[in-house]
Formats: sequence, C-alpha cells, structure tokens
Amino acid sequence: MRQPKRSMPPLPRSKPEFLPGEEIILADQGGFRQTHRAGWRPVECFLTNKRLIFFLRPEIRFQVPLENIQKLHDEKHYYVLKTRPTLRITYLGEKGSRVGKVLFVTNKIHIWKKKIIQLCFLKIDLETIERISGQLDSDGRDILWYLWENGHARINRLAELIQAPNHMHVLLVIRETINPIAEKELGCPILSFEKRKIDSETGEITLFSWWLIGRKERFLPNDERLVDIFDEGEQIRVIMEVKGVSIDDLKLDFNGDRVTVRCHKIGASLRVELPMGTMVNPEGYQLQIRNNLLEMRLSKVE
Repeated sequence: MRQPKRSMPPLPRSKPEFLPGEEIILADQGGFRQTHRAGWRPVECFLTNKRLIFFLRPEIRFQVPLENIQKLHDEKHYYVLKTRPTLRITYLGEKGSRVGKVLFVTNKIHIWKKKIIQLCFLKIDLETIERISGQLDSDGRDILWYLWENGHARINRLAELIQAPNHMHVLLVIRETINPIAEKELGCPILSFEKRKIDSETGEITLFSWWLIGRKERFLPNDERLVDIFDEGEQIRVIMEVKGVSIDDLKLDFNGDRVTVRCHKIGASLRVELPMGTMVNPEGYQLQIRNNLLEMRLSKVE
C-alpha cells in the first residue's frame, strides 16, 4: 500500500513581512551587532519608509521604527577580513523607555546614511527653500519652488515649467546644481527620483516622478492679503497687495479658470491662486505695481 505523499515543508521567508503601506527604499546584504562584545551577524538589510530591518531567514533579527532613530555616527570596524566604514545608530527603545545602539555595515553604507538622514532628520521649511533657492539660477529656482509647493512632478512637467529644450536639461539642473547645493547646506540631496511612491497627503501611488525629500512643513500661502477681482466686460482686472517685489519677480500660471501668482524672491515669497470665474488668455496680460499694489489686466477667452 502506497504511503500518502507528504506535503513539502514551507520555505523560509526570503523577505520580512512588511506592514500595510510599507515600501522598500534600500535593500542589501550586510552585517550588524548590538554591542562591541557581540560578534557580527550576517543579515539582509532593509530600509523602508517606516523601519530599518535586519533579517536572517526565517525571522527579523532587529528592527527599529524610523521615528525612533535619534543619532547617526560614522565609525570604522573590522569586518570580513578588512576595516570598513560602519554606521552606529542610536535609537529609542519600546515606548521611548530606553536608548539603544546598533552597528551595521553594507557595501554602500554612505548611501544608506544619506537615505536615513533624509527620512529621519531632514526637515524642509520655507527658510530652507529660500536659502537654497538664493544660490540657484532661474531654472533651478523654478523647479525647487514647484516641488516645494506640489511635492512631486514628472520630468515632462518640470521641462514644461522651465521651457527646457529637453529632459536632459532638467536632469542636469537637478543633479549638478540643486542637489549639490542642498548637500552642501543640509548634508544630503533634497530631490529624489522615485519609480513608485505613495503620496502621504492623498494616499495615491505616484509613478516615475521627482520628489522633494524630507519632513515637509505644510506649505501655507503668505498672510492674508488684499485681493479684489473685477469683471469689466472683455477683461478681468485684479488688484492684489504685494510687498517688496517687482514685476520681474512675478510669474503667472494659468489652469482653466484659475490663475496662480507666484514670487520666489527671498523674503517676499508668495503663491496666491485666483478664481477668475471664466477662462482668460495666458498671453497679452498687463501687470503694474504701485504703492505695494499689483494691478493685473487679463483678457477673457472668447
């Protein structure tokens, strides 16, 4: 009589079980240890948008939520027959009850350090954007301010924004001016290309876009300002209070029946969206500033 076939034993997990909405940002082989007396343990290292994980089949050997990471410190330790750069992480334990430390090493530890800084420590506020913006040319300023206001954009939108001759021009502005200046100011790049990322504000998955990295202070328009909109038949006239700007500082964006007035001048930044009530012509408008009042005349689309 034949014996019934035995089902195969379950294979050990090749990856840890991830949380809902958790996405892998970096993954590599490496090693970790929690004390100088303990030996190194080879593990699979995972950095996600929520945790740092050291995994050795079939289980997680160490994990820490990103919000619990307190400090990073560069060190050098002997690992796999030579001295290598390592990263010491200081973190809060469960419920913030104790402070722990862990050492880890990968072949690209400098990349891991920059990503952890971006995710855990980089806070982007208006002052930071203004400081970086002040060192950029007009194309760099427009890209940086657009991403500050919108969070992310595809490269074709950025190319349209600055009227770039091609996508390569946009890449050069980001990689050779914006990010190097941000790295000098903040210790890490400020813009990152992501093939797939969840927008934390809308919950939507966004594909193949450039993102502003860091904990972004919510963008709020400047203090309430005087704005009056007048329908004058074939034209729309707008009177708006502005301070410390000239006509050359202003840019207008047209989207349907709405016009957005932008200024990226240090100390006088503004972004005001104006409902026109009708479609207006994006060309041939007139601007004038007198006594800190901007007057705009725009023609209606027939």
